[in-house]
Amino acid sequence: MQEYKVTALKLGSLGVPKAAMTYMSGFDKSINLPVWAAAVEGNGVKMLIDTGIRDHDKWDRELNPCWREKDESIEAALSEIGWALSDVDIVINSHLHYDHAENNTSFRNAQFVVSRVEWEYAKNPIPSQVKLYDFEWTDEAITQLNYTLVSVDDYDVLPGIRLIQTPGHSKGHQSVVVNTSQGLLCVAGDAACLPESFWRPSPPGGATSIEEGFASLERIRNSAARVLMNHDPNLAKYQDSDYPLIPAVGSDPLPGELETIPDRAPHS
Repeated sequence: MQEYKVTALKLGSLGVPKAAMTYMSGFDKSINLPVWAAAVEGNGVKMLIDTGIRDHDKWDRELNPCWREKDESIEAALSEIGWALSDVDIVINSHLHYDHAENNTSFRNAQFVVSRVEWEYAKNPIPSQVKLYDFEWTDEAITQLNYTLVSVDDYDVLPGIRLIQTPGHSKGHQSVVVNTSQGLLCVAGDAACLPESFWRPSPPGGATSIEEGFASLERIRNSAARVLMNHDPNLAKYQDSDYPLIPAVGSDPLPGELETIPDRAPHS
């Protein structure tokens, strides 16, 4: 089976209530979380899983504290691994929330892969998620014809790269199972956000279906040994191996996992 290299690209940070990341816990905590995309290379293809935030100032004003360092724009992060925007052949969106898809229109040469359920849901989301879709992922150059809308489960994008449907956080959320030199890695999107998601277990609190969220955690656990969660604070910039093993239910938390130290004070 074809193997791929997966590199974590940091595309900014968010300040959020912990309860938005872990259902029915963390009501008294605010935490700062990274925004990760995954650059996948192999089989002659360069691929991104999610594209991150473009307008950090907008979201900082209108939703949650949001910021980035100078090297955390999509262009700068790709440059660090020797890629240009024009090099990306395929973009897979786990879902179409702003922090996972706002840079889509930057990729003029790419084909996009989104679940059909997500595409339709994004046109009319539940009231609590309307703001999360308040941007354009198409324009005069990137139209619906640039998007492959996936209507089936266990969809193979390429040999060694499989989409699995993991709804709960959004109606049409999907995760990506990638074959690597260290075995199967699931790029989970927001089906899981913290190690606690697995060991407690606890899907993200901001959701369309908590029941589906719990089922999706088990789907990921049964599909891969390792996981790249798109808001995992334990990853490092440009990490390309040794992604965390999926914690067993009831296992001990990582040291310091329950207390994330802010690196920027949230807005008052």
